[in-house]
Amino acid sequence: MDGIHYNLDAELQLRVGSELLANRKRIELLRQIEQLENLTKAAKLAGYSYKGAWDAMDQMATLSGGELIERFAGGKGGGRTKLTPRGRQLLKNFMLIQEEHQRFVQRLNKLANGLSEDYATRAEIAMKTSVRNQFAGIIVSILQGPVSDEIDVLINGSHIITAAITHESCRELKLDIGSKVFALIKASGVMISRQANSNEKNTVEVSIVSLTRGETKSELAMIFGDGMPLISTLSNEKLDALGLNTGERVFAHVDAAGVIIGIAA
Repeated sequence: MDGIHYNLDAELQLRVGSELLANRKRIELLRQIEQLENLTKAAKLAGYSYKGAWDAMDQMATLSGGELIERFAGGKGGGRTKLTPRGRQLLKNFMLIQEEHQRFVQRLNKLANGLSEDYATRAEIAMKTSVRNQFAGIIVSILQGPVSDEIDVLINGSHIITAAITHESCRELKLDIGSKVFALIKASGVMISRQANSNEKNTVEVSIVSLTRGETKSELAMIFGDGMPLISTLSNEKLDALGLNTGERVFAHVDAAGVIIGIAA
């Protein structure tokens, strides 16, 4: 994945119900009218035909509840087309919203281009801990509490792991939305069941790839999602009670308090 640069883009649209009121092209038309006071020239620069510009302005006026332009005949150099106070306000409001929208997209771009770095450092972190399950990801939500905080970490771009850590730990690690972290889960903390509880967080459907039986405990190697590995250790008594076999699909659950959050040193 070296050298890959992700570029996110999204066009801002303002709608009234299902009807389009304003987008980048229509706002550019308003902006050109404001500067040039000439509808013909403004339409050309904004990428409209003269009729197309009038149709757009008529629809915008209907949806916004008032005229957005006014025409003045005669005078030196011919007539003029100017924005009404309502038209100037719509232009101003949309530009402010567009600036905020661009900042949001830029932030998403930074997150997207940090994904490859997260996965690249996964092997390095594995040499520093004995925890079997290690997932690189990005914090997408933090729900603060008086004692503990709930941290949602997006892994592999598609799955959420929720961790419950103390508020003090969250502060000391300087965690915030967008922070790149590692979610570490001990194999003994991965519970297995035949049925899913939809109300529980950190529950995923898994496929058993291999099963290694020891004297008192057994190790299950599983995969979920797009082939992400997950390891669980169960007592042989629990394994026999569930009647688990290689190739079966079951459900794995991890308590949020059992998820350890780490950051690069």
